[in-house]
Amino acid sequence: MAAVAPFAILLGALAAIALVFASFWEPIFARLGTFGTRFTRDLEGAGMKVEPQQFVFILAGVAVATWVLLLVVFRPGIPLSMALLAVCAGLGAFGGRFYLRRRRTQRIAAFQDQLEGALRTLAGGVRVGLGIRQALVLTSEQSREPSKTEFMRVVGLSNLGLSVLDAFDQLAARMTNTETAVLARVVRVQSQTGGDLGQVLEGLAGTIRDRRRLRRRISAVTAQGRATAWLLGLLPIGVGGFVMTQVELRDAMLFTLIGQLFLAASLGLDALAIFALFRITKIDP
Repeated sequence: MAAVAPFAILLGALAAIALVFASFWEPIFARLGTFGTRFTRDLEGAGMKVEPQQFVFILAGVAVATWVLLLVVFRPGIPLSMALLAVCAGLGAFGGRFYLRRRRTQRIAAFQDQLEGALRTLAGGVRVGLGIRQALVLTSEQSREPSKTEFMRVVGLSNLGLSVLDAFDQLAARMTNTETAVLARVVRVQSQTGGDLGQVLEGLAGTIRDRRRLRRRISAVTAQGRATAWLLGLLPIGVGGFVMTQVELRDAMLFTLIGQLFLAASLGLDALAIFALFRITKIDP
């Protein structure tokens, strides 16, 4: 009986875990489905021509390779090896998400910069008598990436049977900026109310031009605040490098309680000042 007891405890624990997992089955899979949708949207917005499964395998491969390299170099024990595996997996997931978000943000910003010229080309095509799809083809042919791909995707979706209005809505969902959302609404409202679409697109292009001018002025006005935030962020690195060269100061800061308290307080206040400066200088025109 004594030999059977550990196995009975293990089976009981596994059964309890299985019951808990079964109880939360639907919320867990709903959460995973939402995460998968956001992940796929980030891949599309970043313009990466890889499947989500392939990207996940690449991240897993990088995490495992990093883990194996750490094992070969440091040769830790089994508990520390498992901890390193968890850390590598977490860093791989975070790094992959950060990389996708950064590429998506850069691509959206590039599309936003090209949207004014693309709208003027689209308005010119509509005014000479082309239909909206023919004008979109003309606009995509005369645009650079990413506008070229995005407008061709709108044309492709309309050729597959989706309405142009819904295709513009999907464009606004991929390119998440105010200008693209307004474009989708303008096209939909104009299709329902009628009117001169070319003139409406020209007006929208002028609005985008004014917003870009205002954004540049805001960037110039808040440049000093952002520079101060960067200076506050780099200052502890320089001071810390100097302190590390002084043995007495280094030992007092790192190996005494009052030094550790002052170090933590200074770093916390510095981080709070940087956060406040970036929040103050962030103005949405």
